[in-house]
Amino acid sequence: MFVSERLDEIIYLINQEGKVEVNKLSKKFNVSKDLIRKDLSKLEENGILERTYGGAVKKRKLAETVTITSRISKNLDTKQKIAQKALKLLKPKESIFLDISSINYILAHELIKNNWEITVITNMIDIMHLISLNPDSKVKLIGIGGTCNNIIDGFVGISSINQINNFNVDRCFIGTIGINTYNGNVSTYEQDDGLTKVAIMNTSKNKYLITEISKIDQDGKYNFSNLKMFDCLITDNNISDLITKELKKYKIKIV
Repeated sequence: MFVSERLDEIIYLINQEGKVEVNKLSKKFNVSKDLIRKDLSKLEENGILERTYGGAVKKRKLAETVTITSRISKNLDTKQKIAQKALKLLKPKESIFLDISSINYILAHELIKNNWEITVITNMIDIMHLISLNPDSKVKLIGIGGTCNNIIDGFVGISSINQINNFNVDRCFIGTIGINTYNGNVSTYEQDDGLTKVAIMNTSKNKYLITEISKIDQDGKYNFSNLKMFDCLITDNNISDLITKELKKYKIKIV
């Protein structure tokens, strides 16, 4: 086998499985471990993977900060299906916290449309606006104020956290822009948003991570939690057997 063919095969494996091991590659190609390490180093230089102890993992992207308007309109069908899954987990007259998330905005819309009798606490401006425009709805709104971040469309930081700490809620739905299945890190754009999410989780009996499964390929700038801290991952139906297997080690239920 030519070197280029071996490299192509390694790239295929890393894309399919998310990671590779030096020992297994050495046996598969019947070459020395040192040669495999050189192959991995070359692919790392090309930005395809990241070297780890004993192997390598797929190169991850750093999520770009985008406005909430563009996030809501992207992959709308998938997000609506995820919101419908979340809706089935609720009970009437509960209190829930919807943090800053495009899927949570759609979930709030579903609550209004189905005339749910429920209390929604949120720090997301668009959710506050949506519920306030429907005064005949049975959805009760409690808005969290503080320092406004116009890019992510919500209130975050110490003032918001101090308000959040006064509540006890039945369920919280937390958005994310990055999930790392190898170490369990769950990330967001910036520290203030991350610390606010942690405060929300600390007030909640049941903690749900609500996101598209595509977020496993990227990272935010700030790790605010770990998969093992959530009771459930609510995501789309495109989850592979490999990802499901990776998630099992965190003992998180997948819906």
